[in-house]
Amino acid sequence: MNYTKEIQEIAKKLFDEQKIDVFIGYQKSKVSKNQIPFAFKNADEIGSLVFDKQSSHNLVNYLKFEHSKNKKAAIIVKGCDSRSLNLCITENQVKRENLYVIGICCEGIDNENGEKEERCKNCVFPDPALSDTILGNPKGKIAYTPDPEMLEMNNKSMEEKQEFWDKIFGSCIRCNACRHSCPLCYCDKCVIDQTDSTYHHASTSKANASMALLTWSLHLAGRCVDCRNCEKACPQNLPLHLLHKQNEAVIYDNFQNHLAGVNQNDKGAFYKFSYDDPDDFIL
Repeated sequence: MNYTKEIQEIAKKLFDEQKIDVFIGYQKSKVSKNQIPFAFKNADEIGSLVFDKQSSHNLVNYLKFEHSKNKKAAIIVKGCDSRSLNLCITENQVKRENLYVIGICCEGIDNENGEKEERCKNCVFPDPALSDTILGNPKGKIAYTPDPEMLEMNNKSMEEKQEFWDKIFGSCIRCNACRHSCPLCYCDKCVIDQTDSTYHHASTSKANASMALLTWSLHLAGRCVDCRNCEKACPQNLPLHLLHKQNEAVIYDNFQNHLAGVNQNDKGAFYKFSYDDPDDFIL
């Protein structure tokens, strides 16, 4: 899966025809083998634009910053990325008319060791949910299956779960990198940033870290697309996807097989109501 040449040609044409102000893509890092998100400002920079199996980050996060906000922008999206873009458009964070979307029919992303990332092994939506140009061969609809790591966690005893999450919450340093890397966290003032509150506090104690992470996870319930930008950003390498995948499975079972962002104009699960929704989970 290497679409570097095709994307460079598309980007150059968009700049030459003055259809975009910025191109949100990937560039090889100068200090490692990894790729980094990069905002290309003109056609002269396009020579360093790349896309292959190392193009991991969800670029939708970079539409909320000043270099691209309220500008004509082109962006590359894989299947999971496109779902978050759908939600950002629905939630009025970006304007569809300002975007040129290059959708990738994703074959899976490799990690630093050349192995397919865990999220890609169980991906249920590899095709772009929206696009102006599609590269690759669509795979079609894939049946939803709950995350195996989440199911393994659910099979543990309450004592084992407590021990596991105590270790995770105790390792959190409250840097908020997870939140800043998430394309669906865009509030100017987040409740978990407060330095003095009845329910939240900015200290790094285990109790406050658990409250912050659980609150953050619940705010993403029905909206998380499993791009795992949060885990890539986390300096402690915490398995944050386990929180989100648990929410995803519960919502899928209770909200008409809802998966975040797979349909254009479809809101998050908690923004919708149906008489057909079961209410057995409501206390």
